[in-house]
Amino acid sequence: MIDLPNVTALYAALAFGISYLILKKYLFLPLGAILDARESEEREAQKAYAESLRALEQAVAAGEQKLSDARREALKVRESLRAEGTALLEEKLAKAREEASHRIDRGAGEIAEKASELARQLPERAVGLARELAEKILGRKLAA
Repeated sequence: MIDLPNVTALYAALAFGISYLILKKYLFLPLGAILDARESEEREAQKAYAESLRALEQAVAAGEQKLSDARREALKVRESLRAEGTALLEEKLAKAREEASHRIDRGAGEIAEKASELARQLPERAVGLARELAEKILGRKLAA
C-alpha cells in the first residue's frame, strides 16, 4: 500500500518559519534597535568624554597660566619689598653709625676732659703722695 509521505519535516520547517517570523518581529528587531541605541549612546558618551577631557585640559592650562602669572607677580612684589627693606636697613644703619659716631665723639671728649683734669691734679697728688710716702718711711710728720 501506498503510504502517505512523512510530513513531519514539513511541519517542522513550517513551525521554524513561523517561529522565525514571530521572533524576528518581537525579539530580533526590538533587540537590534536596543543595541543600536546603546551603540549611539556609547558614541555620544565618548564624544562627551572627549569634550570634557579637552575642557579639563584647557581649564588646567588656564589654571597653570594663572598660577604662573601669580608667581611672577609675587616675585615682583617680593623683590620690591626686599628692595624697600634693604633701603630701610641702610637708612637705619646710617643713623646708627651716625649716633655711634656722636656717642664716641662725646665719650672721647669726656675722656679728654677727665684726662686733662687728672693731668692738672697729678702734680698736686704726686707731691701729696710723695709727702705721705716720706712720712711713712720716716715715721714722722714732715713740716710743710
